[in-house]
Amino acid sequence: MDPRYQHHPSPPLSPDEPSFFNIPNLSGFTAFHKVLLLGLATLFIVINLSFFRLATILSPENRKSTSQNRSAAITSHSAHLLIVLGSGGHTAEMLNILSTSLPYLQAPFNFTHRTYVVSSGDSFSAQKAHRFESSLSDNMDSDPTTATTYDVVTVHRARKVHQSLLTAPVSSLRCLWDCIRILRGSHPDLQTTKSARGCPDLILTNGPGTGVVVIIASIVLLFFGLGGDSSDNDTQATPKGAAKTSQMRSIYIESWARVQTLSLSGRLLKPLVSRFIVQWPQLVEKEGRRVEYIGPLVT
Repeated sequence: MDPRYQHHPSPPLSPDEPSFFNIPNLSGFTAFHKVLLLGLATLFIVINLSFFRLATILSPENRKSTSQNRSAAITSHSAHLLIVLGSGGHTAEMLNILSTSLPYLQAPFNFTHRTYVVSSGDSFSAQKAHRFESSLSDNMDSDPTTATTYDVVTVHRARKVHQSLLTAPVSSLRCLWDCIRILRGSHPDLQTTKSARGCPDLILTNGPGTGVVVIIASIVLLFFGLGGDSSDNDTQATPKGAAKTSQMRSIYIESWARVQTLSLSGRLLKPLVSRFIVQWPQLVEKEGRRVEYIGPLVT
């Protein structure tokens, strides 16, 4: 055979010679270095799993699928609506939407319980919420099966006007904790029983800063699987012994006054909410596919 075509085995690699398949020898590492490597590897895994979990929660496709399945299941059953009210025009606009335009949001729920969230010092919004519920009660049929309940809950203000940026994180954390307690049903202002209201099925906000904190609180709870039980207790739609878990869907409605650009709250919440609705068609062209226009909601 031609020597040129003969197989010549390659010499064995020296133990000190690097190879792609060589497993690093950790015998030379100190205990500190081994612990450090283990910690970095664990941190890398936790970060990747956390990113995957967060991406799953915020995925538009996942939220759309969950929304459709949830709507089909409880179209004719009870649900818990949480409304965030804000000082100034936010409250008037939100109550107007609730009284005239809620069906246009395609939210097929029978909201037998409503929770209104207001900031500390905003007695105007709290009074408006009570008056709105009083008007609903006056127009409600005497049939006891149509009876509904509501709560008005006050949370710490995330940031007061002219508040220093140095102290704003502290007040924001206090507001976040209040919002988590509301969503979990443990806030002291909640008067109705937890079994009657359940966790919110839908969170509705239109721009106040407190709304941003409420949405973040809902994502934190969903991230850790603490969504809680839904208020829909219909046994026909739920297997025996199984509890319906609230997905805490969220709808953000941009203010009617925002014609050309989104508000700061809108820009922050656009990637976080289940649905993002604007009241001017030009904003859809400018902001992209995550934005919906279904016509003006304020009448």
